[in-house]
Amino acid sequence: MTDLELQASQLEAKVENASHAERIRLQPQVDRVVTTLAMQGYTVPNRLRTINNTLKDEVLDDMFDNMPV
Repeated sequence: MTDLELQASQLEAKVENASHAERIRLQPQVDRVVTTLAMQGYTVPNRLRTINNTLKDEVLDDMFDNMPV
């Protein structure tokens, strides 16, 4: 297992046990790891892609929840 794959695995565990605020804070890191894995030719696990997409949705929802109406 490479350092990058280890980092992805550790981030995955952090996200699973994180509060909402922590998940929002971790999203950019997860996105960077997913992007770097793909750019370096590694197969990005579907579970990691799913986590990243879910976190992106949470970030967007959080942005719109704080928008004045």
